[in-house]
Amino acid sequence: DVTGALEKVREETQEVAQALEGRGDPVEELGDLLFAAVKAGRFLGLDSEQALTRACDKFIRRFRTVEELAPCALKECSLEELEALWAQAKSHPEAQA
Repeated sequence: DVTGALEKVREETQEVAQALEGRGDPVEELGDLLFAAVKAGRFLGLDSEQALTRACDKFIRRFRTVEELAPCALKECSLEELEALWAQAKSHPEAQA
């Protein structure tokens, strides 16, 4: 059921973190995490490809909003400035559609 599938997502997330510490193959573990997330989506009756497409579209809208809000070129902004702009973009009406 979905509870077990979500537990597997948590387990695979931990394995990705461990792989980043040198205890495993990060690419393989990320693949396992994605596979587990798709399985959870299937239990929820969701189309994982559609969910990923929506997430990508949302990211693109927010990134474009960050570009519009930025007072200078993004490469000239500090990490703190970029994070503040991202927070603004998340609540900006144009980035919500």
